[in-house]
Amino acid sequence: MADFDIALPITLKFEGGWCDNPADPGGATNLGITMATFAHCAHPLLGIDPTVDNLRALTPAQAGIIYKANYWAPIKADSYPLQELSNIVFDFYVNAGTHASSLLQRVLNSMGVDPPLVVDGSIGAGTLAALAKFPATEVYSAYKQGRIDYYTALGRNYPAFLDGWLNRVHAFPDLPGAIEATAPVPQVVNGAAAAPPAP
Repeated sequence: MADFDIALPITLKFEGGWCDNPADPGGATNLGITMATFAHCAHPLLGIDPTVDNLRALTPAQAGIIYKANYWAPIKADSYPLQELSNIVFDFYVNAGTHASSLLQRVLNSMGVDPPLVVDGSIGAGTLAALAKFPATEVYSAYKQGRIDYYTALGRNYPAFLDGWLNRVHAFPDLPGAIEATAPVPQVVNGAAAAPPAP
């Protein structure tokens, strides 16, 4: 089983600290948690009021509670057979929502899973069973390339973001023994926002 406590610091490194730039449509943000997300999570998950001051004072441990409940658990990352795969899928889910979980399903379909998965972004028993059919390092390699391809396609419309997106995914290691994907993974970027949505 993968460990959330290993994955979280990797993502927090990318998400950064406190920011309240009037030009940023996401508004006040700390440790990658936007005020909009904090407003929904502060009371039920942390037992505190969703104020700007409390968001500014958010600790990594508190942010971790939000990330685990809202981003790690929905993709069932505990159940992945390889820590590095959990790390990269979780990070992409934080960065781009269900584009991340849909990519995992498309990767497994491109590897020939039978029967093919419905690509709906919902990770359940079927996706986990399909994941167990393939060497995890091969899935990881194909997933990383699929994430690169996603950003590259999106970057044609939003070139100002492309270098940052690619730097983020290239920070995840190439694993020894991983095999390059033999077929491209179909990408779905139509209708995507200018940047993958922040949590």
